Amino acid sequence: MRSENVKTMQRRNDYVQLLTFKLDDQEYALNIANVVQVVRMVAITRAPKASHGVEGMINLRGKVIPVLDIRKRFGLASKPYDLNTQLLIAQTNGHTVALTVDVVSEVLTMPLSNVEPTSAVGAEMEFLSAIGKLDDRLILILDPKAVLAGIEAMPRAESG
Repeated sequence: MRSENVKTMQRRNDYVQLLTFKLDDQEYALNIANVVQVVRMVAITRAPKASHGVEGMINLRGKVIPVLDIRKRFGLASKPYDLNTQLLIAQTNGHTVALTVDVVSEVLTMPLSNVEPTSAVGAEMEFLSAIGKLDDRLILILDPKAVLAGIEAMPRAESG
């Protein structure tokens, strides 16, 4: 992961917990510390002239949460939402958002020895902080700050 992220994780017993999900056949992950919950797709209220990748908003238990279509943010082909589409509710820097994902897979506890920063691969990757290796799987670990960039003007999550 980026060096500051790796140092933070190393203080936590040399393991990282990740929530994995899929977009098409590729596995992605988000540090479990950034995950609030996972819910089934609900009606999205469209937001006119929203920033790139912002699909709209949902009302989750009385709280308005912006919905990001990470397929658009990643430059992937769009896919219509269906009953299997899930919303991964994530939080970073006080912002809560819903990410549209094809399916949430599992929670993994991965040794940091299996996590390589993107710089070790020879390239910086805009939305990734690291790559996890598990058997023959490569799991692209998202940098939540990069994924959520551009929503800073949105209201911060309330504490409590």
